[in-house]
Amino acid sequence: MGVKGWTVVFKGERIQAEIVAAALEAGGLQVEVFGDNAYGIGIDLTAARLMVPDDQAQAARKLIQEAEESPPAEDV
Repeated sequence: MGVKGWTVVFKGERIQAEIVAAALEAGGLQVEVFGDNAYGIGIDLTAARLMVPDDQAQAARKLIQEAEESPPAEDV
């Protein structure tokens, strides 16, 4: 599915997409998560896509890549 003026920057389970969306929003980007809303046991594991405006796609991909490459936080 394509939406004119928007680019898909992430595909995965709905819960993952929501977490990535929250991180991108915290970075000042506008995001929309699209997918089914079939919940099971309080967690939604259906497929979803995360989209940002075309002019924010490069910044979004960079933030996602940096997060994937960063080492996990140590327990405090």
